[in-house]
Amino acid sequence: ELRDLIYLLSAVLFIVGLKGLTHPRSAVQGNLFGALAMLLAVVATLFSQEFDLTLIIIGLVIGAVVGLVLAVKIQMTAMPQLVALFNGLGGGASVLVAGAYLVNSSKEIAAGSVGIDGLISTALSGLIGAVTFSGSLVAFAKLQELKFIQNIRFPGMQALNGLLLAACLVGAAMLVTQPEHATLYYWLVVAAALLLGV
Repeated sequence: ELRDLIYLLSAVLFIVGLKGLTHPRSAVQGNLFGALAMLLAVVATLFSQEFDLTLIIIGLVIGAVVGLVLAVKIQMTAMPQLVALFNGLGGGASVLVAGAYLVNSSKEIAAGSVGIDGLISTALSGLIGAVTFSGSLVAFAKLQELKFIQNIRFPGMQALNGLLLAACLVGAAMLVTQPEHATLYYWLVVAAALLLGV
């Protein structure tokens, strides 16, 4: 199917884009490849399903205005903070999209018509997105030199991180093996992953 070919091309462009971002000389080109990959993926998705375009256009306008204001106002020396903030927002979006998928697919999940791959993807999206969200916000606060976040180390921190990671993995496994309670396990995974990110 054409949509699948476009998704494959998009994935390849993302990989090429990430490779380009590893060196300053190729970073601009890598960024363009990544943007093109995202554009292809979004367009392929929009044309393959029924969507309320009104909400999508409103989201695009809001995002464009916020992006334009930030691009004009942010100093170059504050770029690392901005990147951390955007990275965190991407992780938060991943958590919300996966959560919305669970809510919208609850009947199919209960009927057993959602495959294990869909459940694994959802669990990983929540886990990785939540760690990215909270971890990136901590990075933003540290780069911004906010005092309250400068030293959050304490005895037993590594042990707590290990327990939180184990809780995330157990919760994800429960989500996959007991899909009738998928929403509950999903939000438990997200909560543990948010703490782990910090």
